[in-house]
Amino acid sequence: MTSCDRLQEREAITETRDISSHAPKPHVDIPSSTRFFDDAKEQQPQQRPNFRELLTWTLPEGWKESATPDPMGMRLLDLRFGPNQEGECYISLMPGPAGGLEANVNRWRTQMGQKPYTPDEIAKLPKKPFFNRDATFVAFDGDFKGFGAEAAKTGYRMLGLIHSADQATIFVKLTGPKALVEQNAAAFDAFCLSIKPNLPKQE
Repeated sequence: MTSCDRLQEREAITETRDISSHAPKPHVDIPSSTRFFDDAKEQQPQQRPNFRELLTWTLPEGWKESATPDPMGMRLLDLRFGPNQEGECYISLMPGPAGGLEANVNRWRTQMGQKPYTPDEIAKLPKKPFFNRDATFVAFDGDFKGFGAEAAKTGYRMLGLIHSADQATIFVKLTGPKALVEQNAAAFDAFCLSIKPNLPKQE
């Protein structure tokens, strides 16, 4: 009981001691890394590699890069085409399998208001040459609702190529009003064939 009573006692401080003139002065405005001798651990953030520089391509006639930056920062190349620039096509690259073919195809199906494909339907999708290999080709009709859109755009068509490898997955996706997309289907094929690794020049 005595120890409990002592917790409630208060003792006034009546004596003070001057800091020695030989003692180092405290620094109240230094960063914690310096205070705890941790400067060596502070490193400059590593710059994200510019994946765009890894590829080269040829733009179809009438296609041009979008003047509006991609808010998600996922598109290596963002293109527009059509009388009112209502058609869009982009290249994106993600590390590794990026969730797998089935998940990505069905994500696009959902954006077009279509039900997901079964694994058997996924396996039967056509292939097109891309990067000296075969890539899965898709073509969907429906009402397109892109990421963040409040309402779907009716009467749209989507074309897409997905090439997946252990190191990375490359997507080429085109959307627009169905008639406009059909007019640019050959341009889409030519554009995909033109996408190649940007190999260093040999001197």
